[in-house]
Amino acid sequence: MGDGERIGIDAALVNAEFERTVARTPGISMLLLATADGRAVADWSTLKADPRRLAAMTNSLLTLSETVVRELGLASADNATIATRQGNMVLIRLEHARPLTLAAMGSPDTNTGTLLFAARDCAVRLAQLLHP
Repeated sequence: MGDGERIGIDAALVNAEFERTVARTPGISMLLLATADGRAVADWSTLKADPRRLAAMTNSLLTLSETVVRELGLASADNATIATRQGNMVLIRLEHARPLTLAAMGSPDTNTGTLLFAARDCAVRLAQLLHP
């Protein structure tokens, strides 16, 4: 049983949504959906990275971001962004029966705003698709 099945998520449905997202925003080089405990549910990537390791790290980073904004007395973090010369990554929390993390990586030519918009749009569609 895969991690998605363990929590009642059809990874094939998620992967189909990932394909639609990449078709709309070709500059995306990776999409990853992970559980709150850092397990990969589904992934799409042109990169040579291990989605299991990335699932744990991206969830931890988003959780840390959420903790920082709570400490500052701010509203919850909508997303976290990592900017590099080789591309940018956006992390978004999805509410489900259990919280999920969506990670989206853009190529160096992909504008951060475009990546954020595409990731948010994907997150909304995934939340509707996965709504119990």
